[in-house]
Amino acid sequence: MDEMHYIPSISAQMLAREHSGLIGVVIGYLKKGDAFALEDPFVSALAGNLEYQIRAHGYYMMLLTRHDREEMISQVMGWNFDGLIMLGLMPEELRQIHEMFRKPMVAIDYYDRLPDGVVKIGTDDRDGGYQMGRHLTRMGHRKILFLSDNDAYLDHERWLGVRDALLEAGIRDADESHFLIQRDPALREQQYEEQFAFLTQRSALFFASDFYAVEASNFFQNRGILVPDQLSIAGFDDVSYAKMARPGLTTVRQNVDQKARYAVEAVTGLLEGKPVAGEYRTTVSLVERKSVRRVF
Repeated sequence: MDEMHYIPSISAQMLAREHSGLIGVVIGYLKKGDAFALEDPFVSALAGNLEYQIRAHGYYMMLLTRHDREEMISQVMGWNFDGLIMLGLMPEELRQIHEMFRKPMVAIDYYDRLPDGVVKIGTDDRDGGYQMGRHLTRMGHRKILFLSDNDAYLDHERWLGVRDALLEAGIRDADESHFLIQRDPALREQQYEEQFAFLTQRSALFFASDFYAVEASNFFQNRGILVPDQLSIAGFDDVSYAKMARPGLTTVRQNVDQKARYAVEAVTGLLEGKPVAGEYRTTVSLVERKSVRRVF
């Protein structure tokens, strides 16, 4: 066997036994923001942490990404996965897979009601929005704007947290502090150009993601607006380029390690008959850098 460099077929071994040792990680995003899903620093960091945790628990990870809905579902059902961890699927897709799969399933960052038996892993997004809103008001900012490309799910929760902080600080027009931005990058730049005077009259812009925050910081600085001297900018996630941005981005850090650990412990716990909660929520923390200044 050594002389012939024989390597056993893993796929044949999986077919020959009841348990494959494979955990499927299904990413339903085709794109996240302007990039393909795996180009997004948060998604790639989460995938890397999931792979580490899955291997540490004695399983192997297979990553499936969306190209076509029916192909994605057929791939999920075609492989002999022991369990699934899902991110970015539509609620109806998740329900369809649940009806067919009938094995342990974990869903990350879902806000809809999940089918019975599917474990939910989430982030305390409202607290993250609140922490940043409170930080901005304590730094003296009153003209604060929260910017996101939608008002649903996690972005809505982040907005509610910001609103809580603004109301707590006695800002009466808090309900008017949410600004929806375009998802298309060309349309978003055009929107910034058209709303330039309105946006620069605010003292602080808090974006629902670091990507949008860094992009906006570059946009305004390229047009002569000094960050943070004339305009403070903050983000959410604490992805790798938040620290490398100039100035360094003040942001809310998601605990990606904790999220991956909870997800893998839940799916492997179900496989091994251990008690598993129906929902886990990860913590967030404020990260102060140089993109926000005190205004009093």
